[in-house]
Amino acid sequence: MSHGVLAAGVLALLAAGNVWYLPAYVDLRAGQDRPRSRRPAAAAVLTGWGTVTLTLFLLLLPVAPGLAVLPAVAGATAVACLSVRSRLLRARERREEEACWSALFPARAAGRRATE
Repeated sequence: MSHGVLAAGVLALLAAGNVWYLPAYVDLRAGQDRPRSRRPAAAAVLTGWGTVTLTLFLLLLPVAPGLAVLPAVAGATAVACLSVRSRLLRARERREEEACWSALFPARAAGRRATE
């Protein structure tokens, strides 16, 4: 396969990915307007797409394939860490939200605990 065809495929893949990385960019730009858990999740998405971009760029260059694996592994590790952080923050936010609602409606919270 020629490099031109491969480059066109890479560009098509990266252009199609805008449905993930543009909303993630907006979430990061919004800052305090979004829940705390959305920022690490958005950073994970942008890190993942940045890793894909860098890895595909390195694969298009005449370098050893082992050199392209290093940023891919580092990016995958960063994405995993950010995703775990986001899930932990989301779990904390859900607990805080449940505590707020149970303070407002104690009878409803007691009924919910009895059914669980």
